[in-house]
Amino acid sequence: MRMSKLKHKVDAALKKAAPTILTCVGAAGVIATAVLAVKATPKALKAVQEDSQKNHDGDPNAATKMEAIRSGWKFYVPAAIVGTASLACIFSANVLNKKQQASLASAYAFLNRSYSAYKRKLVDLYGKEAHEKVIESLAAEKVDKDHTIVAQHLCGAACLDFDGIDEEDHLFYDVFSGRYFTSTVSKVLQAEYHLNRNLALNGEVHLNHFYDLLGIGGIDEGDTLGWFINDELYWIDFDHSKTVLDDGLECWIIDTVFSPGTYEDYCES
Repeated sequence: MRMSKLKHKVDAALKKAAPTILTCVGAAGVIATAVLAVKATPKALKAVQEDSQKNHDGDPNAATKMEAIRSGWKFYVPAAIVGTASLACIFSANVLNKKQQASLASAYAFLNRSYSAYKRKLVDLYGKEAHEKVIESLAAEKVDKDHTIVAQHLCGAACLDFDGIDEEDHLFYDVFSGRYFTSTVSKVLQAEYHLNRNLALNGEVHLNHFYDLLGIGGIDEGDTLGWFINDELYWIDFDHSKTVLDDGLECWIIDTVFSPGTYEDYCES
């Protein structure tokens, strides 16, 4: 049983690392091809000159192009074989990498569709109260109070905290990741602003970038899911709503009009 589990883990690891392994082998093969070709050249030249002397009354430089090819091609066979194998490795790595990217994109697209359908059906079937009860059952996550939002610009970086303003912490709930966190209103608004600023500058922003701006940890799929500029999306609208939990604690719910998705999702929309 242990050997079976070990074999399964090894197979999974090799499958995951196959594109990288093939790329490294292909790169090494390119170098080996060049080395073999360089080593074969003196031997090929010598054979061409010897055959030319036999066929042209002792003249070592009288061979035609076709005669030179017939005399020297066999010395380049090892380099040709290694070069062909290297190209095969490189192309295979590219195919495997595209398959892995397609699988990830399909998985994240399915996750996004499932989440959107769940959120819509929960409200349709059970109303807003059921949604609030789901929120209350989730664990709270504390944001780093010392977290500072810094904006990058051409000449360096600038801190956009409001100096001199002692704002109170409020409880927030991020709908997509299903997490509570505490922060100030200004920090949340700044995070939303800078997310849209970077979307305008870069054409895309990923979900984990928003969580970094908020000062909470990212999620596993957050580096793939995000927002991408297309004909319908140039700005990420945030929906803020306040609810009161059973214990009387107020909580601000943060949701987006357009849920984060993959690049393929936004291209198809």
